[in-house]
Amino acid sequence: MNIVKQMTVHAQKLNPQLIYKKIDSVLRGYVADEVQTQLEVLGLKKALILPANPSLGRTIVDGQYFVDGIPISKTAFANDPEFAITTSDIHEMFKHENSKIVSKSGSIDEGLNIGEMEFLEDVLFWAGQVNGNCLPAGSGDFFDALLKKQYNKQNDTDEPQLQKPHLYVSGTSFTKSRDLIKYFGSSYTAFITADILRGNDEAAWLNKVGAILKDHQQLIIAFDETVNNSEFTAAELRVKMAAYVKKVIDQFGIREVLIEGGATATSVFQAFGLNCFEPVYEWQRGVVQMKAENFMVTVKPGSYELPHYFKVQYKLHQDV
Repeated sequence: MNIVKQMTVHAQKLNPQLIYKKIDSVLRGYVADEVQTQLEVLGLKKALILPANPSLGRTIVDGQYFVDGIPISKTAFANDPEFAITTSDIHEMFKHENSKIVSKSGSIDEGLNIGEMEFLEDVLFWAGQVNGNCLPAGSGDFFDALLKKQYNKQNDTDEPQLQKPHLYVSGTSFTKSRDLIKYFGSSYTAFITADILRGNDEAAWLNKVGAILKDHQQLIIAFDETVNNSEFTAAELRVKMAAYVKKVIDQFGIREVLIEGGATATSVFQAFGLNCFEPVYEWQRGVVQMKAENFMVTVKPGSYELPHYFKVQYKLHQDV
């Protein structure tokens, strides 16, 4: 929690109009402890936490978390390699004695208040309840609603064209994304197998990478079905993926990358020593192109939909 504390202290010194705690929308990680730490640093007694994203089909109703109407423990989030979600009950997901679930008819009291939200109108309602005595925390929908209270959104700039050669790194464990690559993107993909991770056939794999880039000027790197968490931990896989990405970029001079999966992106940035990014373009909510030194990099959460532009470029769609 020391890093959370330090970052909150630095943010407070900037005297911003709003401090917003962005959390994972399905409460993976150490959400409660981080929010509690920030409350203490900011001298506040209560937080309003809206983790769900109704715009993405993620809702909290009667104390239960749903994804497209399905209890979250019955979805692909149950297979998360580090924070597997085995319950749909918000109290059990949140695991903090100082928390409570509040409906729109309830009151925001001291402690950690988790708001129920089924529709976007609910998010707008909660945004209207936030004041200087309450730390807002939550998903992208909640942040959008808070911004709409004070600002008018400007029109996006024209959609950029990707530089070639282009690299798409898929480090997510989310089934839908992996299936897209498996069934539609095989001609562009250099799969990393368990055998390669054990130190075998790396030269042959790099030769395949070179051949794909020569033929298509674009490449997908992803783990295949032989790679599993019984042999490699999630942390080990991130580091290994980052190492292979660095080899490919250094050897083939790639300067534009899409990275799928926040933890994977962090490992890649660490491998390159990147820590400063300038936002350039928002493909869609949560999918942002940034400039980092001599790179253009787009980061996408693993469970978010792939922007249509990338589906077309890589033919990851039945209709293209």
